[in-house]
Amino acid sequence: MNVETRATWGEGWIKGLGAKFAEVENQADSAYNLAINSALGVEANKMTSLFKSRTSDKALERMASKTGAGFPTLTTEGQDYAVDSRLPGYMTEFKFIKKTNSVEITEEEKDDRDNDLSGKMDEASDLLIGFKMEFDRSAFSVLNYAFTAQASLPADVTFYADSKPLCSTIHPRKDGGTAQSNASATGIPLTETNLELARTALRRQADDRGNMMNIGSGRLILLVPDSLEKTAQIIAKSVKRPGTANNDLNIYDGIVTVISTKWINALAGGSDTQWFLIDSMKSPLIFYSRRGIRTSVYVDNKNKNTVYDISARWQVGNKNWRGIFGSKGDGQAFSA
Repeated sequence: MNVETRATWGEGWIKGLGAKFAEVENQADSAYNLAINSALGVEANKMTSLFKSRTSDKALERMASKTGAGFPTLTTEGQDYAVDSRLPGYMTEFKFIKKTNSVEITEEEKDDRDNDLSGKMDEASDLLIGFKMEFDRSAFSVLNYAFTAQASLPADVTFYADSKPLCSTIHPRKDGGTAQSNASATGIPLTETNLELARTALRRQADDRGNMMNIGSGRLILLVPDSLEKTAQIIAKSVKRPGTANNDLNIYDGIVTVISTKWINALAGGSDTQWFLIDSMKSPLIFYSRRGIRTSVYVDNKNKNTVYDISARWQVGNKNWRGIFGSKGDGQAFSA
């Protein structure tokens, strides 16, 4: 742990040795804006949501799924009833992780602070801001790892237990039928034409028996990095079809909601070309909270240093792959 001493801040911070500070800019304030707040929802809600928020009081949570029954069979008079069977989906386990942080300052540094700066040197506040930023990074990392093999996922990300990436071209079916895809095999870039390809693929996702599902017909989220925000807004919000000289209607205005976030761009570990189309009513993305943020402050009995610490437990991931379509957007072949 790095202990904050008077040398850390310089004598100008110490009472009586420097001029008064007119303002102290807190860089953490400028760094943080909880993006996930605008993307959270509850299960089966009626509002556009990217992540479904869940809480738990267990060490481990399991999520299961099952197929529905098939179409009924024409049965003649006196004939035995048709017999059907359903199939279980893949079992997914959410194992909660814990993350922590702390700041320690010396007894002398705390004693000698200028009283006017006490509110500007709020250790607890800065730790809290950093932790909430981590919630954003962790949640949106599900999308940054969407094309990554499950063996390479970080500890705070759980994928649906079919052993494939969140966005895969070869999701297996439990009945042994033809594998399904929810990813572009050619990395199609974000265009109006390709958005329609994605919408069609989303609407034709089937269950583990190959039955049609009610996916892709409701409110859709077009999730893009900030580098694609302008392109996405032009596609979704133009009065007429963008980039054409005809008078066709832009069908996406009112159907597609654009969510742009820096947390999936190249700087954040994602890419500046990837994009996702998500059915907000059927979104498989989960933010699972085991224990919310816990903070404490104490004085070390040995050296009298003051320690501010913070921790929380959570897990993020997807309970299924259905309800989302993704493309790397780089024009390159993809198969996983």
